[in-house]
Amino acid sequence: MKCVNHLDTDAVAVCNHCGKSVCSDCQVQLNNETYCKDCIRLKLGQEVTEESHSPVLAALLSFIIGGLGQIYNGQIGKGLLIFFTWWLIIPWAIGIFDAYKTAKAIKEGRLEIKKRPGCMIAAAVGMVVFVFGIFFLSLLAIAIPNFLRAKMQVREDATRQSLERIAEAIEAYRTDHNGQYPLKEQDLTDSASPYLSEAYDNTVRLEYIFAEDLRVDGYKITATPTECMVTGENVFVMETGGLLSSRACSEE
Repeated sequence: MKCVNHLDTDAVAVCNHCGKSVCSDCQVQLNNETYCKDCIRLKLGQEVTEESHSPVLAALLSFIIGGLGQIYNGQIGKGLLIFFTWWLIIPWAIGIFDAYKTAKAIKEGRLEIKKRPGCMIAAAVGMVVFVFGIFFLSLLAIAIPNFLRAKMQVREDATRQSLERIAEAIEAYRTDHNGQYPLKEQDLTDSASPYLSEAYDNTVRLEYIFAEDLRVDGYKITATPTECMVTGENVFVMETGGLLSSRACSEE
């Protein structure tokens, strides 16, 4: 029987790990066992890895993201199972203790798990991306409605100010015309000294539709959102004397 590495040299032993025949130059003895040089490198590398395996780190990873400690320990299937059920709390809590216990067993050499670095990295990255993705989507779910509501509030505030501006113009016209209110909006915009700088009747301003009802004895101006609960929540009404009221557009 010849050495697997030196075909012209007789073998003197067989590797206890892989079963290959080796000569005296390729033979390595460790703890009364025979290894080839390839297997002894694997053996020593595994021992270094086991000694550096941290139970505390495994538990901490599982505490941060359920199942990540199991991935660290090389238990990808268990890690993914805990990851997708951690929201039930109990699997998350069990996962923390399991990650610590398993990592301790690996460190002490009582448990040997074949690690697949590529799969472990892919699983860990996927879990982290998933968690941060959910976190980001949660922030968007909170921020977008608040942003839309704030934008709606700005439109409603501007609409109220426009109604007040129109009412002030009408009341000023009445004062200058012996108590008579204007019958059309042009009376406010087309005079030598305009009471109103722009027309509002039957126009859309900031997603609100303005409608004016001008009479000799008074007026009523209505501002209605173009799309209820989207562009605005309220219908605003300005009546004779500058009386402003509002009602929910959903009641229309």
